[in-house]
Amino acid sequence: MSKKAVILLGPPGAGKGTISALCEQEFNWKHLSTGNVCREHIQNKTDLGQEIALMIKNGQLVPDQIIINMIEMWIDHHQDELNGIIFDGTPRTAQQSVFVDKMLEVQFPDFETMVIQFKVDQDILINRILSRVVCGDKSCQLVYSTDSKSEFQPKKEMICDKCHSKLISRSDDSQETLKKRLNVYYQHEKDMLQYYRDKDTQILVINAEMPVDQVFTHINKVVNN
Repeated sequence: MSKKAVILLGPPGAGKGTISALCEQEFNWKHLSTGNVCREHIQNKTDLGQEIALMIKNGQLVPDQIIINMIEMWIDHHQDELNGIIFDGTPRTAQQSVFVDKMLEVQFPDFETMVIQFKVDQDILINRILSRVVCGDKSCQLVYSTDSKSEFQPKKEMICDKCHSKLISRSDDSQETLKKRLNVYYQHEKDMLQYYRDKDTQILVINAEMPVDQVFTHINKVVNN
């Protein structure tokens, strides 16, 4: 299998984090989640974290330059051990897409770039997000659901299966900010998809309403093709 830089595009609640974890296990890729990096700053109450928390509360995107700086720091830290990269939560704008592409061309010229677009009905997204809980341990942050019909319920109520930490709701997972976040996301997704089409980048469109194992099986076939 060739080395790959896989960019996951999809709104909050589409399942990008879950699929990223499976790709890490199966392909030995590194998972770059700018959302997790942002939440670490928020949890640690850094100046940057407080600034990011306010933006998220208001349904705004974190500015491009902050995201770009985070990516650069992450790449510098992991550069010598990368067999593949999963970009989850970034790029979120066309400008970020341009930056990621240029960075890959310079630092990882042997990596093949592909985009996976997750498509989910908005009503399903809202239900997923409002029932979503995550591990409170910032080094774990596995995602679960309180929905009785979900395949992601924890074995023990509100306790992480892996590290046994308490599960918490994300501060940004509220009805109040959800529609704002989705509207902002879709405005930018259209521009990003056009950017990748213009560059003839491979785009795989996934019905992310399917069970996770089916979503991953489909991705696995394409990745190994």
